Amino acid sequence: MKPKIIIPTGLGINSHEELKYCFELGGAEVDFRLINELVANPKLLENYQGMGLAGGFAMGDQLGAGQSLSSRIRLSGLKEKLEEKIDDVNFPIYSVCNSLQLMAKLNLFTVQVGTTKNSSGKHETSYWDIGVNEKCDTVWLSELKGYVNPIFAPISHGEGRIYVSEENLKIAQEQNIIALTYQKGHICDFFKSSRNHYNPNGSVTDIAGFGWNNNLVLFPHFERLHHDFQRPDRQYVKEEKGTTKGVYEPTYLMFKAAVDFMKGN
Repeated sequence: MKPKIIIPTGLGINSHEELKYCFELGGAEVDFRLINELVANPKLLENYQGMGLAGGFAMGDQLGAGQSLSSRIRLSGLKEKLEEKIDDVNFPIYSVCNSLQLMAKLNLFTVQVGTTKNSSGKHETSYWDIGVNEKCDTVWLSELKGYVNPIFAPISHGEGRIYVSEENLKIAQEQNIIALTYQKGHICDFFKSSRNHYNPNGSVTDIAGFGWNNNLVLFPHFERLHHDFQRPDRQYVKEEKGTTKGVYEPTYLMFKAAVDFMKGN
């Protein structure tokens, strides 16, 4: 049997189709449900084994989009149900972009996290090199520890700067809940002749994502990069593999690991 995944939609959220596709590549079955349905009936989450929280243009992708969404959720019983599922190690959650902002505004992280506009003062859209914290034990990264090939992903946001106080940062580091970081240097050969893509938003200690209780909460849109033909260095892939028809391994391994975990349960 295929695990069933819920992806909330509506209110301008997009990238949900790409997220659905990645879960399906991993072997899951996916349902779209409107956020307003979940606000009206939070118990709908009990019908699923995992959840994908998409990003991109929620509430028009304006600064404060996460705050606007959180206000709708906070006034319903959905916040309490989300807290329950986030604490459930057997209920993997993938949350990206606007949904990271939403979780921050709802204080759903294990430490207090804030988001604000990029240090560049503008919307950033491109690919960035990503490093994996080998000590983070979220299931999403289980197949990427020791991965020897480049890992990079697209990022598109205006409010992507993660803020964590020194006290909370120390806790996050001790608990190894920092899952992904922006990587110094150029992992991907494509960027050697391009501009420096390191840390586009000024996030403290280069944090790109968090992982705990089998949640992965991040800004890089791995779900948007699922096949090699989408890679910015696809010319090198074609030279090495002779084709760009294959899946982009980091994304595929990420989603397959989570879906396989749900199948095992």
